[in-house]
This record gives sequence, structure tokens and C-alpha cells, in this order.
Amino acid sequence: MRALLLLVAVLAVVPIAFAKLPPPPEQSATVQTGRAPCGLAAGGGELWVGVYEAGTVLRLDRAGRLRQRIRVGRFACQLAVTADAVWVTRDNANRVVRIDRRSGRKRVARVTSPFDVVEAAGALWVTSFETGTVTRLHPRTARPTRVLRVGGNPAGIAVCGGRVWVGHGRGATWLTAIDPKTGRAWRHDVVVESPGRPRCVRGQLWVTTPDAVLRVAPRTGELLGHIPLGGTPAEAAAAQGASDGHWTVWVTDKERSLVHRVEPTRGLVLDSFSAGPGAFALTRFAGSMWVASFAGSDVRRFDP
Repeated sequence: MRALLLLVAVLAVVPIAFAKLPPPPEQSATVQTGRAPCGLAAGGGELWVGVYEAGTVLRLDRAGRLRQRIRVGRFACQLAVTADAVWVTRDNANRVVRIDRRSGRKRVARVTSPFDVVEAAGALWVTSFETGTVTRLHPRTARPTRVLRVGGNPAGIAVCGGRVWVGHGRGATWLTAIDPKTGRAWRHDVVVESPGRPRCVRGQLWVTTPDAVLRVAPRTGELLGHIPLGGTPAEAAAAQGASDGHWTVWVTDKERSLVHRVEPTRGLVLDSFSAGPGAFALTRFAGSMWVASFAGSDVRRFDP
């Protein structure tokens, strides 16, 4: 009898949970980019795309129309947008390029194997995967002003909770937190291997690993959730439903060309949908979600 009552209770809960599922997103636009769009960043009412094989940075308006194509050289990938510049990493070229948003003038910083870039405390912070370092660059001259040794193949980088958070690859089991004002760094063990790509999602740190996504407290580094996904998770970002206003966390899956939608409070995977070949970078821009098809040649807009 007890088992029967438990089954009835579970069945009673299921319809309520499913009734709250957000409607499936609609793909509303596809923008051709050239081979291997790798990075996305929104800023100043514009969407910027780093295109790896084409060696370009694209500037799109709020409707997704191409406004500018800037040649920077092959391996253009991760981006950071500041008030007056756009920064792009070129990993295999050992370069980070600063593009002045008004004049288009470029400055180049030499950084070995730059993986990702972010702005914090009036400077740019770049991870170097092969050297185990994070380099701080001057926001106007692009000159290195400090190099921090953090070890463990630093990969993705994000600002969350007033700290710069660094992910690590190749079997590392920790995240690094940096005080951007002092440069002091701490390790936070998360046990899970290769927590490579942190992203700040509505005030919490979401970090992709080779087969899962983690939720981490940005002030303490405490592991709050571990959500297995399989495939090859790449990046996480928040999406708000237009009809119901509910927030979900979208996680791209590069291997299976999917986006997984996760309910952030309980960590439930709500659904998964196709999002272009090699779905990789994603960002929220102008009320929509944009996903880059790294194994293809376009970015796609979805209306959640």
C-alpha cells in the first residue's frame, strides 16, 4: 500500500512539473559567417562574432544584419566587448587583437596560446592554455601589465561575484578565483575533472566539463550542483521565455549539435534541441539567444 501511495504521489507531481515546461524555442534567423564561427559577445547594442577559419570578426545589428567584417587573421575565436574596443583571441597565432570600435584601428598583444578573454577592474584578462598563466592587458595599449601563474591549463574565464574565475582543462579538478584589484589568486577544488568554461549566469557560476555542467557559488567556490549531460558541453547562458518570463540555462553540446535547457533552481534538464552543426558559443542578445555553429558556417537566432 505504501508503494502504491508513493507511485500515486509521483504521478500527481509529474503533470505539474511538465505543465511548467517552457515552449520549445523557434529558430528565427540564420546568418552566414564563413567557416567555424567560434566566439560570440554582445555589447553596445551589437553582436560580435569571431570566425575561426575565416579569420574575421563580424559586427551584427539587433536584427542580425551584417554591418562590418573586420579581418584579423586565422584562429579568431573568443571575444570581449568594452566601452571602446572589441578584443579577440587568436590561439594558434599566439595573439590577442584589440579593435577600436570607432576608428577600427588594431593593436596586437603577444600572448602564448590565448584561450579566452574578459574585462574586469579596468583591464583585460587572458588565459594561456599551454603556459598555465593569466595575463592582464592594458585596456588601451594592449600591453601586458601582469602575468599570474595559475597552473593546470587555464581555459575559459569569466567575471562573477566580484572575482575573475578561471576554468582548467586536461584533468585539473579546480577553478581559480582572482581578485582583479590585487591579483591575489585562490584555488577552489570542485572534484570534477576539467571544469573548463565558467560563465556567470544570473549571478551564479555555471561551468561546463567534458560531460556535465556545474553550478558554483561565486563568492565561496562551493559546488552547488553537478548536472550530467553527456556529449561535449561547451558554454552556458541564461535565456528568458518571452511568453512566461521564466529563466532557463542553455548549455551547448558541441559533439551532438544540441542545446540543453536546464531549470536552474533544481538543475533539471528540461529538454534538448538541435542548434546547428557543432553548437558551440552562445549568448543572449536583443531578447533572443544566438548560437554559433562551429562545425558549420553560421550563427542562429532562437526566440525562447
